[in-house]
Amino acid sequence: GGRIKVYWENNSGPDISLLEVLEDQEVNTIKLTPSHLALFHGRDLSNSSIEKMIVGGEDLKVQLAKAIKNNLPDNLKIYNEYGPTEATVGCIVTEYDVDRHVGKSVPIGMPIDHMQALVLDSYRNLVPKGVVGELYLSGVGLAEGYVNAPQLTEEKFLEHPYINGSKLYRTGDLARLNNDNEYEYLGRTDDQVKLRGHRIELSEVESNLSSHPGIENCAVVLIAERKTISPNEIVNCVQCGLPSNYPDTDFDTSGICQLCRAFDSYKNKAERYFKNDDELVRLLTSKRGQNPNYDCISLLSGGKDSTYVLARLINMGLKVLAFTMDNGYISEQAKSNIDRIVRKLGVDHVYGETPHMNEIFVDSLHRHHNVCNGCFKTIYTLSTKIALEKKIPFIVTGLSRGHFIETRLTEELFSEVNLETQNIDATILEARKLYHQESDAVKKLLDVSIFDDNTVFEKVAFVDFYRYSDVSLEDMLVYLKEKVGWIRPTDTGRSTNCLINQVGIYVHKKEMGYSNYAFPYSWDVRLGHKTRNESLAEINEIIDESEVKRIMEEIGYDKSEDDWENTDKLVAYYTGNPEISVLELRKFVSRKLPSYMVPTVFKHLSEIPLTNNGKVDRKTLKNLNSVQLSMDTPYT
Repeated sequence: GGRIKVYWENNSGPDISLLEVLEDQEVNTIKLTPSHLALFHGRDLSNSSIEKMIVGGEDLKVQLAKAIKNNLPDNLKIYNEYGPTEATVGCIVTEYDVDRHVGKSVPIGMPIDHMQALVLDSYRNLVPKGVVGELYLSGVGLAEGYVNAPQLTEEKFLEHPYINGSKLYRTGDLARLNNDNEYEYLGRTDDQVKLRGHRIELSEVESNLSSHPGIENCAVVLIAERKTISPNEIVNCVQCGLPSNYPDTDFDTSGICQLCRAFDSYKNKAERYFKNDDELVRLLTSKRGQNPNYDCISLLSGGKDSTYVLARLINMGLKVLAFTMDNGYISEQAKSNIDRIVRKLGVDHVYGETPHMNEIFVDSLHRHHNVCNGCFKTIYTLSTKIALEKKIPFIVTGLSRGHFIETRLTEELFSEVNLETQNIDATILEARKLYHQESDAVKKLLDVSIFDDNTVFEKVAFVDFYRYSDVSLEDMLVYLKEKVGWIRPTDTGRSTNCLINQVGIYVHKKEMGYSNYAFPYSWDVRLGHKTRNESLAEINEIIDESEVKRIMEEIGYDKSEDDWENTDKLVAYYTGNPEISVLELRKFVSRKLPSYMVPTVFKHLSEIPLTNNGKVDRKTLKNLNSVQLSMDTPYT
């Protein structure tokens, strides 16, 4: 007989443990889910000792089975197995046949000896071949019921309508019988969702999407509407001002939010990440041999934060080239501030621009519900090009400490007993590399070839000024008034320098139900940069809706009030070729499915999250946010 080899889960999780099975050459049979099978995709398996793969628990796509079969020794057999615990697990099975199984999914096959399968309609009548119904099981492998759960037993274990004295187990799975008399698994009955009056089988959307040649694995979920809280119902944390309409916000009986409570436990560690002015000067002057004219580029938008950065860098005796991204919506008063201040400080200054900004804004609104993401990535790209051309080793940003937490730092990064800030820096750098590889409008419309070679991140480093300089908003404004002559713009509709920023705020509130500044500003308060009242004043600034709608039309953003009334949407997550455009995927699915079944959002992931049982973790997908380190930040 055979023997069982146990692989203990290591610190990297079950996925890595699974890959060890391939490496040690001691196992010839493995049982796993399709999601785990997808981890083998693209790996060299030609020398593997695996002879049999028993796959179950999820729909097995033909494309995945074929790819694995082609990448393993010829003697490999892949069995697609179906069976719930109530039927002693495996009770329907087929061997994958590359010539016979050419549809979207591999059938689950035929029942094993002494087991039966029926496909019934909602009235428990048999359905014809090819018609979808619910799968029921019977036979000697069936359980008697659930221990100490008589009601559930009665609901699931029914009297057999055709065999007296026998039981029938209701699986809750959808299936049909094909022309080869094999059963096809079509997903869970509870995978059926309702969107704008239409009933949709998520598995059907997944099956069609997965047939695209560039997709390895996919999962589609319905993201439910976020109920908007009326402004007069919103309460704010008594310490930081975080509003109750921010997702998953929880207040204790004292009115303090969970983020403030948690921060108290690692505040001392977090403070070790921040440094001082002397360390900043040493860093920015450490490569003066590369360029005798400039120590760094300072990103200058005309707003208070970036203007303070430039002024302080000059005050520190550094040689600075100021860079401003003219996105077409910098206010005239902000431009006057910029031109006047660079003259007063005596610094060289360049404007950057691209004719593609409107397309980048629209893409950013669709992807991130704001304009800042796209604009900021454009700024990074263009300023890096200048830094490379002029051999300037550093680019200094004006991100506030609150935005560090939003985009760079998480509670998990401070969990180490012996915190090493260089480990955090290394994590951030790796995230930056991935960030510049993301397929979006910036990558498609601008020349981003400089990021193809990772040595660019050695030649040009980004430095966050406010990591080194701790200043309150009040002290900053006094300095700007007395030392620089900065004047707050009054022609933008709010306290920013950019006319289009209010479009991003408006769209974010409509689609997400809260201000995109709520989270970072709450951290600015926690970290002492601004007071609670100062934060709330900025978050609650009035938006000029008529101006917002004018700009939306001007840039070609076509969302309407009707679109925002019901924000439920299908979101498709996939692994595979990251270069596939959203437009291509949408067109591909549209040729196969009616418009109401086409996902609104397509999001590439490096891997689909799995549960401990190796199945797609749909709960995680429904709550999945943009990667925190993807620079979801404004340019201030």
